[in-house]
Amino acid sequence: MAEEKQFVISNPKISDSSSKLIFGDKILSSQFFRDYADMEILRNIQPEDVEDVSERYVPLYSTERESDTVKKVDISRYLPMKDKENQLNLPLYIISLIEHKTKVEYNVGMQILRYMIYIWEDYEKEMDKQHPGISSRKEFRYPPILPIVYYEGDRKWTAPLNFSDRILCGELLGKYLPHFEYQLVRLHDYSNADLLEKGDEISLAMLINKIQSPEDISAFVRLPGEQVCEILKDTPQYLLDTIAKLLRALLYSMNLPEDETESVVSRIKERKMARLFENVKIDIQQERKNIAEVKKEYDDTKKKYDDTKKKYDDTRKKYDDTRKKYDDIKKKCNAVEKEFEIYKQINRMIRNHCPESEIKNYLMEQYSLTDEQAVQEYEKVMRE
Repeated sequence: MAEEKQFVISNPKISDSSSKLIFGDKILSSQFFRDYADMEILRNIQPEDVEDVSERYVPLYSTERESDTVKKVDISRYLPMKDKENQLNLPLYIISLIEHKTKVEYNVGMQILRYMIYIWEDYEKEMDKQHPGISSRKEFRYPPILPIVYYEGDRKWTAPLNFSDRILCGELLGKYLPHFEYQLVRLHDYSNADLLEKGDEISLAMLINKIQSPEDISAFVRLPGEQVCEILKDTPQYLLDTIAKLLRALLYSMNLPEDETESVVSRIKERKMARLFENVKIDIQQERKNIAEVKKEYDDTKKKYDDTKKKYDDTRKKYDDTRKKYDDIKKKCNAVEKEFEIYKQINRMIRNHCPESEIKNYLMEQYSLTDEQAVQEYEKVMRE
């Protein structure tokens, strides 16, 4: 018997909105760095160390990049440096570039490289503006950039982690090519128990983001209620509102009625996480039927598109063949016209008693002929 496909959320706008809610918050961002960025220097990062600078860079790369975030993380108090290591007293911070993905994107390395180059260029200009000529000094250094890809898709991430693996025959040039890896944080590498064990708001947000089907709601309900409630015990009200917005967007995407959605959301604000999905009923069979209808409509549309594309390709091939014949004929016509024009000019110059040398020079200059070609054209007329 064929395995039934699960109803899943596939609207990327919902995921993008969730990403902006999560990484737009200092507390959630700092928790993300502490829990999931595999760097010792970030283990104790606090919200006050994190500054969002996304607006400075993300708009450069179109609305498709709206879910990306760029963070400036102050590490000066965690990484005291000797004077000789930072002779110019440059600000000590890490730029963290967080790319949010819901599906595998094979060109993510190039997307990250564009960001990195622009960030470093912007930093160089800013430092030169504050201290003219500083970037030309031997001691000048650029800030480190930590690229992170936060991936919520359930499929395996198959894109290469190292940028050089995207370069054709990259092994031939080895060290002369850009070499960097991004850190992949794959949501589905963490079980619900793993996330719950972290015991902070970012892990709760990631638990919510893992809910992609009615079955996932059932898995969430089975989590220890007291442990879930403990996470929000001291959570500031504004952050409760943020998590509530995250959940509301999720439930709307699952077509839960508005009154039920608001009932569930209110429990977050009341810190009643143990009863979060109490009395929530989602007709799984109906949702599967809905998704099947949507898939059928998609398949029909795709078939029409494929048929239309085939007709277009056939027509384009006929056009290309006809165009080639036309270009060949035009080329021959141009050659005949040129030859006739040369013939007329030679005759005209002969009638005007121009010497042979003058005629040849004229042909070479006017028609870009070689000396040999000019002689041939002249002799051809003289033989007639």
